[in-house]
Amino acid sequence: MPVPDANRTVADAIDRVLEAEHAAAEAIATAEASARAATDAAREEHRRILERSRARISRLHELATARLATRLAQLDQNVAAATRAACISQDATDEVLAVVAERLTSEAPT
Repeated sequence: MPVPDANRTVADAIDRVLEAEHAAAEAIATAEASARAATDAAREEHRRILERSRARISRLHELATARLATRLAQLDQNVAAATRAACISQDATDEVLAVVAERLTSEAPT
């Protein structure tokens, strides 16, 4: 009668191997699902970071453009004011030179 016990032992061993294979397959499936979830979460975080970075860059660009426009307008005003001052100064110089030239070239009583 040793044969039935041997068959039972082999059958039990096969059952344990099949259970272990089934448990391993479930563990692998769980690990794959977890890896997919982690990968998807990382991709989503990457997208959020990229969108925030693009928005910040856009805001910085807009601010820089506005500041540059303001500064250029100030420089234009400064140049216009300096040009007006130079013209006024030149006009005054021309008037003085004309008066001096008139006095030097006219016959004035001595």
